[in-house]
Amino acid sequence: MLKKIWTPMLVEEHILARVGKEPLNSYYYATHYPRVYAAAERLFGSWRDAITSCGLDYNEIRKYKAWSRERIQEEIKKLAAANEPLSSLLVQNNHKALYMAAVHHFKSWGKAIQSAGISYKKVRQRRSMTPDEAMEEILTLFRQGVDLAYPNMRKNHQYLLACGMKKLGNGSWVAARYACGIRINYRLSPEKRKAQLENASA
Repeated sequence: MLKKIWTPMLVEEHILARVGKEPLNSYYYATHYPRVYAAAERLFGSWRDAITSCGLDYNEIRKYKAWSRERIQEEIKKLAAANEPLSSLLVQNNHKALYMAAVHHFKSWGKAIQSAGISYKKVRQRRSMTPDEAMEEILTLFRQGVDLAYPNMRKNHQYLLACGMKKLGNGSWVAARYACGIRINYRLSPEKRKAQLENASA
């Protein structure tokens, strides 16, 4: 029997063929596919580099477990609860392993969204938010006392942040807030910010 000669392309094909079906962390591969793992280490320099070469997020792979339909639904619900954008493009960019597993198990991202009890029609509608709608959502958060500092918006309201910067702020989140009439300096400490808000309301 001829010994298989591994090339970078063959290693990548082997890894990508198992996305959404099997774990891709180094321990699993070293124990289940030792020859592929050894070839990846030799050809790419490390397992991390082999994973990255496939266009996958190594940080996601490190904590990766075999995807099931139930786990995919749970992850989608977590993203929705955190108010993260669920459009297919942004999920592909930010949660590639989840997206690929969803497409594998549900045949499309839209069907995976619907299986989690979320209206994909509403998800798609959010992508076409108008400047007025973006302004109203920002003002709603402001009235609710939500921290509108860039780090918090990036963590908990990524879609609205991106939309506000694009449609209201010409690429600037500060300018987007100003366009909404919000001139609180969110770089200040919460205490100083509260005092600034009280003075503005007086």
